[in-house]
Amino acid sequence: MLGALLLKNPWTRALIPSALAGAVGLLANAVVAEITKNGVVVWEEAIFNRNLHWLLLASTLAFIYQIVLFRHDRALIAGFTPRQYEANIRNRVAESVAKRCQKLVRSGHIELLEKETETFKKLFGENK
Repeated sequence: MLGALLLKNPWTRALIPSALAGAVGLLANAVVAEITKNGVVVWEEAIFNRNLHWLLLASTLAFIYQIVLFRHDRALIAGFTPRQYEANIRNRVAESVAKRCQKLVRSGHIELLEKETETFKKLFGENK
């Protein structure tokens, strides 16, 4: 359940890296502000800075999450043959065209519907 939420949900796939990137930016600014004295960086203080530890943790989590996403996507795509992948894309296009055609029929734009149908037949005709 949690894996499906973290790996498949498009909102979490976008939100988690964005939140971690924002945290890294804020923490990096905080670290620099805290270890700088009179315009000079005091590196000895950086090791004991709590924000530096949070910065390293957020960076590591972002790195690990991106690797997990990459492996998940790669395993998902690896299961498809090229024909299956093409069929999947064709089905998605057909579904979106069908939705647009339904809207055109409801609104009475038959000439646009005929154009759309001809274009679809040219792209995905039975002879292909």
